[in-house]
Amino acid sequence: MTADKKREERSEIGVITLQDVTESSTADLVAKVAGPGLLAKAAPSNGQSGNSIKPSLVQLLERFERCDKEMARLQHQVDLKAERVHREAAAEQGAYRGQVAALEAQWGAAQAAFADLEGRMTQVTQAAAKIGNRLQNAEVYRRRALDAGDAIRRLQEFAHATDPSALPPLFHDDARLSQAAAMTGKLLAVSQELISSRERVGLAGPRPRPNVAPTVGTIENALEQLELYRNLLDNRVVARFDAALARQDLPAMADCARTMAQFSQGESMLVHRYISTRPMFTSLRELQFVQQQQQLQASAAAAAAAALGSSGNAAAQQAAAAAQAGELSAADLSSLRALSSFYKGLLSAMRDEAVVLEQVFSSPAAALAQYLQRVFEQKVQTAVDAVLAPPQAPAAGAAGAAGALRCRLRLMAEVYGRTRALADDLQELCGAGDSDAVRQLADGVCGAALQPHLHLELAWLAAAHEARLAAHAAAGGGLSMEEVLAMLGMNEEAVSRCVLLSPPAQLAPAVRCLFLSSTPQQAAATGCLLEQVAAHALRGLATAVDAAARAAAGPFNPRLLLSQQGQEAAPAAAPAAAPAAAGGLGSSTAPMPAAAPQQPAGQGRSQGGSGAEGQAAAAGPLSRQDLHRAAAAAVGASLGAVLQAVSTLGAMVSLLQQHYLRVLAPHLAGSAAEERACVAGLGALARGAEERVAGALQRCLALLLSQADSTLQAQQQRTDFCPPEAGAPPPPLDTPTPACLALCALLGAAVDAAERHLHGPNLTTFLAELGRRCCLQLEAHQQRQCFSPLGALRWKRDLSEYGCTAARLRSPAARLRLEELGQAANMLVVGPDSLLPLVDTTLRISHTAALAVIQLRQDYRTARVGEAGASLAALFSSE
Repeated sequence: MTADKKREERSEIGVITLQDVTESSTADLVAKVAGPGLLAKAAPSNGQSGNSIKPSLVQLLERFERCDKEMARLQHQVDLKAERVHREAAAEQGAYRGQVAALEAQWGAAQAAFADLEGRMTQVTQAAAKIGNRLQNAEVYRRRALDAGDAIRRLQEFAHATDPSALPPLFHDDARLSQAAAMTGKLLAVSQELISSRERVGLAGPRPRPNVAPTVGTIENALEQLELYRNLLDNRVVARFDAALARQDLPAMADCARTMAQFSQGESMLVHRYISTRPMFTSLRELQFVQQQQQLQASAAAAAAAALGSSGNAAAQQAAAAAQAGELSAADLSSLRALSSFYKGLLSAMRDEAVVLEQVFSSPAAALAQYLQRVFEQKVQTAVDAVLAPPQAPAAGAAGAAGALRCRLRLMAEVYGRTRALADDLQELCGAGDSDAVRQLADGVCGAALQPHLHLELAWLAAAHEARLAAHAAAGGGLSMEEVLAMLGMNEEAVSRCVLLSPPAQLAPAVRCLFLSSTPQQAAATGCLLEQVAAHALRGLATAVDAAARAAAGPFNPRLLLSQQGQEAAPAAAPAAAPAAAGGLGSSTAPMPAAAPQQPAGQGRSQGGSGAEGQAAAAGPLSRQDLHRAAAAAVGASLGAVLQAVSTLGAMVSLLQQHYLRVLAPHLAGSAAEERACVAGLGALARGAEERVAGALQRCLALLLSQADSTLQAQQQRTDFCPPEAGAPPPPLDTPTPACLALCALLGAAVDAAERHLHGPNLTTFLAELGRRCCLQLEAHQQRQCFSPLGALRWKRDLSEYGCTAARLRSPAARLRLEELGQAANMLVVGPDSLLPLVDTTLRISHTAALAVIQLRQDYRTARVGEAGASLAALFSSE
């Protein structure tokens, strides 16, 4: 415990804080540094003196005491100075606060003075504004009073005048015509207003009698004299204007225009006067242009008649072909070049006239608009009518009529486009005041000529479709993408012209008429796209189905088809073989005879020992490759043609939908009714096409299965499944029968054709239906045969081959049914004693269903089962 206290004391020695320095004495600080033991030693105890302390330490203590006293004295002096400084700072701070308070008071007074000054200035400004407004109003009233007094004085002069010559000099001085015109205009307005006001309030006396001069001094007399003077003034100004116009004195003309602007419609009269004297309205160039167009049309008619008369001429044939194609003739091109030159001259003249009008008239825009209206009504209208005059010679034939209509429509589009370009150029001269004024003039000029363009478009489309239909029917009449693309191209051309030629309000109905007619009667008589494509599609699909029916009318005969292919390939190979034959054998080579068509396999085999059977045996069986090639040719002429037509029809509908979205839909966006009608028509076409395609595929499947059935009947021999027991080699069990190979080749070719032309759910459905019908066909074919045990094994081999073909049909139901037929064929293989266990334990089918198969056994009527010798019919007659 004592050691811990010593350690605590040693830890506390030598620790001095700032508070110890400022509050403790020097002796205390020394005691704290040296420890209490040192001071105890320094203090005398028990009468002993402190001589034991070293002298240096005593001196140090004395110095510390003196320092302590000196520091106390200095501290006292510092405290005195600090107190004095504090009193001085407090005094200065009080003085500063007083100054700040005085400044704040002065600043508040200054702010109040400024606010008062601002308020006074605002009052002075408002008063000055009121005084200014009053002075201005007073000046206006004074001027109005002076003008009114002057007007009353002048009105009295006119009221008391009996003749315009008695008027003051103001109204006769040519130098002051503008002032006289302004005064006359004001007096006329005042007089008319006075008379109408007096009549409205009922203050007028009896109306003056007709043909009686008004009394001098009345307002009626003033009005009469004013009108007489205005007529004289108009004549004087117009005479001065004509003289200045003859001199080309533009400042004088402008002065006359400013004078006439004082009257209502006064400047317009001078504009009419100026326009009527322009060379473009007085020259014979317009008549020459019309005569030139008439001569061109007459020469074109004569050339057409000459071309019809001399069809053997190459130039005439070329011109006729160009006319049938709808190309512009040489006369039309000459007319367009003349029209462009005519418009170019008009534009140049109008640019010069615009400069003159701007310098002369105070309202140059109105004057230019009046000028342009006259130009379009007289010059442009005549030129358009001359170029678009009806043709003199009608075209012959549907192709000629279509070409003439197309040429006419192209000419109309060219004329309107060039007229619209002229209007756009002239619109730049008018500025941005009325951006559509000149374009409306162009539409009005061409409106009558362009009004029948929609009927012409429909007539052209109908005539072109009729001509192409005749040519297509001569070529075979099947579905053709080229025909549909031609229809879409012509429709796009017609729509582009409708966009150019139709007014905005009639654009959507016009585009809808080109795509879909409103009634079936109109559809039969016009050339709307939807009916044309529908008619072509239905006609082409029916043609393909009829061709398929003709091709699939008989059984599948691969040898005959291969022979026909060889005969078709021989003429193509003859030109290539001729040079080699000429070089190698000379003229001694005789042509080989063509192979004659062979009889169907069934006919050859049914006649045992005949010459046909000998030829077939000599030829040997066909290879699978030959069978597949023949089947591909047979299916390609029947089912393949229909599937190709179905694929083409789907592409046609897709193209038609794309054409609608790309060409027609942008112009139908503003009309919901027309857009709904077109979409409904397109949907009806798609639904109708789907129904017709479904019917065509059903008929083709029926034709294919009918051909398959006839092929089985023709090529499946009775000896295939019931061979003779003696005298003939056993049939091979590892290869299918020829009829099975032929049918599998036919079905495989049908699957290939379907995979080429159908896709997705359509292909799956088609193959599933084909598999279902094939199973039914094989069941019916089985019921027509009679089977021995060896023949039943061959039938099972055929069913296995059919199953391999059915694997390509993607139909689990068909494969399952063929497996069931293969299991049921075991009832034709086993002995009679094993039938009942097979049916009851293995197959587990009813006796009625088993009897339908068992009765096809060769020994069905002769076999006996059991000790009782029961027949098969009796054994399976009950469950």
